[in-house]
Amino acid sequence: MPHVQYWARVRDGQDCPLRRGAWYRVVELTPVEAIVDVNHRLLHIPRAFVQVLPLRPPAWTVVPGPDAGAAAGAGRKYGVCPSCCARARLDGPARAMRCPRCGALAAVGWSDADWRAFEVRTGRPASGTLARARARALKALATAFGLRA
Repeated sequence: MPHVQYWARVRDGQDCPLRRGAWYRVVELTPVEAIVDVNHRLLHIPRAFVQVLPLRPPAWTVVPGPDAGAAAGAGRKYGVCPSCCARARLDGPARAMRCPRCGALAAVGWSDADWRAFEVRTGRPASGTLARARARALKALATAFGLRA
């Protein structure tokens, strides 16, 4: 049976030493914690603080900017590149965006609803869950790029 590589990112509203919107490779996953690789250092993060998926989503993660009282541009959203984790300002409702750092073109994930179907709550996903979630995610990507209706 092939090994599944898990990926984790901080859930909304959690105070955690991980960058919001960036996906981190999971080295070990237990019911209590996720041990993630952050620049070749292992961090133990409480499982409740992170969203864990059995794939690294190939779409920009949309993250809210600083709070309204912080600085100029507060309240704006920015995207985190799915390839290199660079951040870029999102000025409009773009369906896809090219990364200014690495040049990768990817759909913008304005909603993570399609990826929630992949989420690994405890242990391994139930049989058939990955296939159904993969189909939903591929459909969302195709729609974002205007490939299907």
